[in-house]
Amino acid sequence: MKLSEILAARDKAKEKTTQQNLSSPTAVAPRPVTTKSALKVIRTRETPNDDALQYVLNAQILDHGNKSYASKSDCDGDPLGKALFERRGVKNVYVMENFVTVTKDPDVDWNPLKDQIWKTIDKNVTIYQAGDKAAQANIDVTNFPALSQEDKLKAIEMVLDRSIRSNLARDGGGVEVKGLEDNVVRIEYHGACGSCATSTSGTLQFIQTQLKQQLHSDLKVKPV
Repeated sequence: MKLSEILAARDKAKEKTTQQNLSSPTAVAPRPVTTKSALKVIRTRETPNDDALQYVLNAQILDHGNKSYASKSDCDGDPLGKALFERRGVKNVYVMENFVTVTKDPDVDWNPLKDQIWKTIDKNVTIYQAGDKAAQANIDVTNFPALSQEDKLKAIEMVLDRSIRSNLARDGGGVEVKGLEDNVVRIEYHGACGSCATSTSGTLQFIQTQLKQQLHSDLKVKPV
């Protein structure tokens, strides 16, 4: 038999064996490769509150709104929040856009808590499921006192969105409107703003000034 015929017969035998292996019910399909989440903390940022640190991530994990937890029981199925409250000294967890702000007990030192929180976030962070994004308010505030209660609240939210919240977010905090009674706007601070000394002085005055200038001079702001 010629060498070329021998080689051809060998190739044909190999091809037949390969086809039999592929059609065999015992053939094992290659396993899909799984990789760990690429979401990571890239740096920490100090805030005006000595007891709060902002952990900045390499991607946005919440497309709008925020999540604020004051205890483990508030987390309601959020593994990141629950894991952070497992760390001794954690008092508040605030999630917004691409950062997580953690506020600690004043009696607890940041060392080694700072690194423990970093590792906990890296291990448990995930992208939150997008909800229904609220439509951007566009209220005519020329005659603010004549607006309905609902539109007054929308107008206040509009001012907070365009003039207040982005500044607070840079410092790891946020603010929520809790109600409007007569001319008093009641607000609640979140994140680093929650226990910051300036939240009842400078920050409060800034919010009140913006509402007075953009909506009505009789408005006052009180934290709850």
